[in-house]
Amino acid sequence: MNVLAIGCHPDDLEINAGGTLAKCAKRGDKVTMVTLANGSAGHKILSKEEIVKVRLEEAKKAAAVIGAEYVCLGLDDMFVRRDYDEGVRKVSDIIRRVKPDFIITHGEHEYMVDHSITSTIVFDATMAATVNHYPSDFPEFDRYTPIYYMENTFMVNSFPEEFVDITDTIDTKIEMYKHHKSQIEWLKVHDNFDMVETVRNFARTRGLQCDTGYVEGFTMCKQIHHIATKRYLP
Repeated sequence: MNVLAIGCHPDDLEINAGGTLAKCAKRGDKVTMVTLANGSAGHKILSKEEIVKVRLEEAKKAAAVIGAEYVCLGLDDMFVRRDYDEGVRKVSDIIRRVKPDFIITHGEHEYMVDHSITSTIVFDATMAATVNHYPSDFPEFDRYTPIYYMENTFMVNSFPEEFVDITDTIDTKIEMYKHHKSQIEWLKVHDNFDMVETVRNFARTRGLQCDTGYVEGFTMCKQIHHIATKRYLP
């Protein structure tokens, strides 16, 4: 299957779905990891241009751990809402090119606006991708795509309905995340916590609830045309 994972910032997918994407790759799926934003606000000292370059290299290395393609759509951090129409067009193009069997992205009630707007952009783009006269360099996609929303970052007001046991890929998930060295350091300075430990603890918490080792949670989009009768998650 073709799996399209769309996060807002470099490292969002690793935090919330890294173990699941690793399982997808392990079962033979072609995984494409996309971020709308370029990570431009994620450092206290480096300039915007410098941190963007660093973060894109980190994201490529993280994706390479599972053999995934990484694509950045180039919007600036904190301005995803401003660039909404551009975001829909770019995500529509990605959908038309990748032809995904399913999409993984943020839920619409996340802790920061960039994440929530990304969720809406992805939903709108799944429709735009099927419309012949929507501007694109790619032919329209022939169907709507099922969407799985990742659990909210930090698990606040988050009630997933589908679960993936990532016990066998938790170390791969952490390996992927550790490539985002700039953000590990940034979060220690900006938010005063160790994100590597936090990422592992989130997955362990859901694992305890599911009576296994480590788990990631998701919720399927329940809008018309997006509900699947089969399970696509590994």
